[in-house]
Amino acid sequence: MKKPKPPKALKCEDGVDLISNMPEAILVLILSRLKSTKTAIRSSILSRRWRNLWTAVPSVDIQDGGKLKKSKFKEFVYWVLASKTVDLDSFRLCCDGYYNMSTVSRWIHMAVTRNVKQLDLTVCTKENDEAFELPHCLVTCSSLEILKLNLGYCYLSLPKFKGFPALRVLALSDVDFLQDANFVKDFLASCHLLEDLTLSGCVLSKLGLLCISCPKLKKLNIYSEDRRCCDIKISCPKLVVLNLEGDIACNLFFERLDSLKQAMIDATFEGNSVPVLFHGNSHVKPFWKNLYFLCKCIDGACDLALPNLKTAVLQRAMGAFSVDELIQIHKYCPKLENLKLIITKDFNEKHEFLDEDGIRRIMTPDVKRVAFLELNREKPKLVMDWCEGILYFSFTWGNQAGFSDY
Repeated sequence: MKKPKPPKALKCEDGVDLISNMPEAILVLILSRLKSTKTAIRSSILSRRWRNLWTAVPSVDIQDGGKLKKSKFKEFVYWVLASKTVDLDSFRLCCDGYYNMSTVSRWIHMAVTRNVKQLDLTVCTKENDEAFELPHCLVTCSSLEILKLNLGYCYLSLPKFKGFPALRVLALSDVDFLQDANFVKDFLASCHLLEDLTLSGCVLSKLGLLCISCPKLKKLNIYSEDRRCCDIKISCPKLVVLNLEGDIACNLFFERLDSLKQAMIDATFEGNSVPVLFHGNSHVKPFWKNLYFLCKCIDGACDLALPNLKTAVLQRAMGAFSVDELIQIHKYCPKLENLKLIITKDFNEKHEFLDEDGIRRIMTPDVKRVAFLELNREKPKLVMDWCEGILYFSFTWGNQAGFSDY
């Protein structure tokens, strides 16, 4: 059986390749949509016109899949960066192996000379005790707007001077901080334009107290599985979205959250004292997946913790909380209108059910919207015919349930 012939290039009436005859700007745009820089370079074999087009693509995306020796990979990265003829919108580099800090610094310096706007770097230093020090050229780069670092739990050494004049987004993953808490606090505060901060899997326990005080920060995400928690203090007047998940802190302190509109808290709480949460913020739409955490926060409040809260989302195993705890929450949330209860899959018939009497005590006249969700294909035993004031009521059964805004 004969092999099918490869398709011929599309040609116009005069025999010219249609794609190659397109304007260079369109060809560069096509190359920029390819999966990686290596794929874009391979396009140079198509024709003479394509030979150097990849050098005009304003992005570099290189991943070390282990196919090249370290020496060859280093040479390849140098060659790609040196061949670029335009400024870089983004430089993404993912290294599976270990490299000297001097090598990584040279790569960063070459990207900075091309006025890089976004740097996404996943790398580990060669020695376990060798710290990753942010190069001076990077900290002072006036074009850098987005910085993402994944250091594989290597130490990060922060600069001793103010920097990042244009940085808006900072994402640190698997980072172990080398300096103390005051140094980290001053570093974050010096990023005057920072709007989005993510700390994912970082070692925070050594800091004692992590203070995040950024004047223009709008979004804060902290994800941690380090059971040796520290204290966290958040004071960001422009903060709009707050996400806290995992083993976050021994104690949380919230100040000046005047702009906060959405908070998702699924955090482990291990402290003994908690201040008033979001006091006086009627516009906040919290999403508490951890009911125990919320109860502990309310216990630590000296007055009404959430006097103006109108929406609450609570997730817990049916046997892991009681009706009295729900009543306590409603006591500290007197204006609660929308209540979503999510019963998780470790549902057990021996656990306490929400009986009619218990629900009567929860559903005050202010509650207008209720949704009961559970994930174990067991319908809750509820009697709700008497809830005449409810404007919206729904049941959801199945293995999964979406968390949608009211």
